[in-house]
Amino acid sequence: MVNVMSLIKKTFKTNHYLIYLLLFIFLVSTNISHAENKTLIRSVDFSQQPDGDARAWLLERGYLLKLDADEFDLKFKNGQLNIKTSDSKASLFVLKLKPENYIANVSSIEMEWGVIKHPDGANWEEGNNRVALAFMFFFGTEKISSGLPFQINSAPYFISPFIGSKEQKGKTYTGKLYKKGGRYICVATTNGSNKLIKSNIEVNPEYMNLFNKDKIPPITGIAFQMNTSDTEGGAHAFIQKLNFYSSK
Repeated sequence: MVNVMSLIKKTFKTNHYLIYLLLFIFLVSTNISHAENKTLIRSVDFSQQPDGDARAWLLERGYLLKLDADEFDLKFKNGQLNIKTSDSKASLFVLKLKPENYIANVSSIEMEWGVIKHPDGANWEEGNNRVALAFMFFFGTEKISSGLPFQINSAPYFISPFIGSKEQKGKTYTGKLYKKGGRYICVATTNGSNKLIKSNIEVNPEYMNLFNKDKIPPITGIAFQMNTSDTEGGAHAFIQKLNFYSSK
């Protein structure tokens, strides 16, 4: 009787481990499958740039410096593009892609970036829509009104992920302008620790849900901005890398 019970216990224990082993193999194979379905199709990488002024580098590659961007401090440091101001100003750095360089079939965008200092007073929850750092990804070529008269500053639909401080992570905000064509998404929050943050935007569901579209146009423009207007103390942030992935 003792031998029979021991055999049963031994068999149960063996099957128990076998179940865990099979579950582990299933999970690993699933993750591998997902990884294989995710293909890097474009990258903006500052991690290999030597330390020094970054303005000439950006201009040579077609970036347009808008608003007060000429007055911002732009430097490559420790493999990162650093953007800094001590004043209340707004900057926008825009790269309009040529048709042959449009980024099609994007399923997700990964950002490696961080904030060293937030502008004092920035708070989207209370209506002061200022940012230490935000990206803007423009989809398609259809120009949507900014809300200003005579189609001033009209732009394609865009999604703008940003790093916040007092905002709610994962929440989508609407700005004072571009109420139809633009959405701002707080993808991470920090108090300004200089920590590298890795964020991810799943383009397909975000675009479908935000703009009620059944087809995602290619990305036709990329921009990043720092806006310290109506705040104090300036801001300091950095970008290390930007990756575009396709699931096709």
